[in-house]
Amino acid sequence: MKPGATCGTLGGSRRKGPWRGRRVVVTMKSTSARWLCCLLVLLALPALGQEGSLTGSVLHALSQQPLAGVKVSAASPVLQGERVTTTDARGLYTLRLPPGRYALRFEKESFSPVTRTDVEVKAGPRREAPVALHPALAAVSGSTFQPLAPFAPPLRLESDGVAWMAAPRVGDIRDRAPPWALPQNPPPRDGASAFAQMFPGSKPLRDSDTRGHGVNPTIDTEEERVSTYTFQMSTASYALARGYLERDTLPAEESVRVEDFVNSFDLGPSGEQVGLFFLTVEGFPSPSRKGYHVVRVSVCAREALSDVGVQLEFERGAVSRYRLVGYENQSATPEKPSDDDEETPVPLAKGACVTAIYEVKLLRPAIAFGTLRILYEQGENTMWRRVQMLMPSSTLRSSAAKVAPATRLAYVAAAFAEKLRGSYWTRSLDWARLHALWEEVGAPLTERPDVVELGALIKKAGALDHRKDLYGPASTLSNMDMDNVPGPGK
Repeated sequence: MKPGATCGTLGGSRRKGPWRGRRVVVTMKSTSARWLCCLLVLLALPALGQEGSLTGSVLHALSQQPLAGVKVSAASPVLQGERVTTTDARGLYTLRLPPGRYALRFEKESFSPVTRTDVEVKAGPRREAPVALHPALAAVSGSTFQPLAPFAPPLRLESDGVAWMAAPRVGDIRDRAPPWALPQNPPPRDGASAFAQMFPGSKPLRDSDTRGHGVNPTIDTEEERVSTYTFQMSTASYALARGYLERDTLPAEESVRVEDFVNSFDLGPSGEQVGLFFLTVEGFPSPSRKGYHVVRVSVCAREALSDVGVQLEFERGAVSRYRLVGYENQSATPEKPSDDDEETPVPLAKGACVTAIYEVKLLRPAIAFGTLRILYEQGENTMWRRVQMLMPSSTLRSSAAKVAPATRLAYVAAAFAEKLRGSYWTRSLDWARLHALWEEVGAPLTERPDVVELGALIKKAGALDHRKDLYGPASTLSNMDMDNVPGPGK
């Protein structure tokens, strides 16, 4: 057989003539190119499917204990965006990444972030060296807070003598411990004395101090930096208001208790575990008060406690003014004020949570804007104990979208109560905007029946509210005094 005929057969043509050889050459080249491309693709498929596995651990720099909940993010030119994970209870993390060079960032609230650069990832598993995170307070120079490093994890401490015993003792550590870091003797049970000894510089808020004075005032931290409140509240005020609105009537302003509204909703026991509590501190810019942040403070009991009180001490270098929203009337029965010489225990059941809302005006950037302290007793005839936790400024987010849905819900409930009370501080927040904020709480909370009902009640109240603005026409909203309440009509 002639070579030309063979090639003609392969090319799929039996025609004779001068074009036959040329057509065959072109066809053979095309066929070879296609086969070569297919072969290259098949060889590349296993490589495209391979990723590296990067595993490591994160430790507390001082105690060398594993840190759970540390955010670990990986960035690289080979990725679009970041890959993120968190450490488990053993402080371990695992990231699956395509081969390349990465920058790893390790972040946790109350700790200084750490970044590792030029981390090379290849196909297959790789173990990274442990990362140690230092408490943020340790990096602050000239801080007015007492350093806790020798006594306990720096941002929290239980003063029953357990936490500080975990640190190696050099001589007697009690000689160097601040007074609040030591076991406390039971204070006299005479009301004010108990709070005075456990919460220096403050006094308990009494119903007789605030009844008839409207909403709580805004406090200058130069005059008083300590805010104290107790857990004497119920959900009765919210139930009463709901009943009035269902009958197409606004409730009486004096019957509305902000704390009852907020604590009518289950916000979940999330937060930082500190001793016998889960503590949550989170905030965002106030939708109604320019220059202020709304701050949610939630305290959840891990055990049943016989008596509980809360104190916030604001750092004067970080906060210029603050206001406790609600808790104006600590007495459950206004007709019978509590005896000044008698202290009524305030129990907290296991799993129960209590939330307060603050408005805080920041002065300048700081690692922490204050300290949260809790005084408690467990059982009868036991000594008073106290836990405390710094409130990092990193918990104050740049927008409401960056806080937990539960924090947004707590604010909406508080703002709803303040609107019903005719509070000056919600004057710039109309009912339509409040309902929009309720919608922004987001799923799954806005799918819960009780939260759905809250949205309906806000709409109903907006339709019923024909009260006159005591502080002037709408045209004056643009120049509201955001620090002080003016007289009516001014």
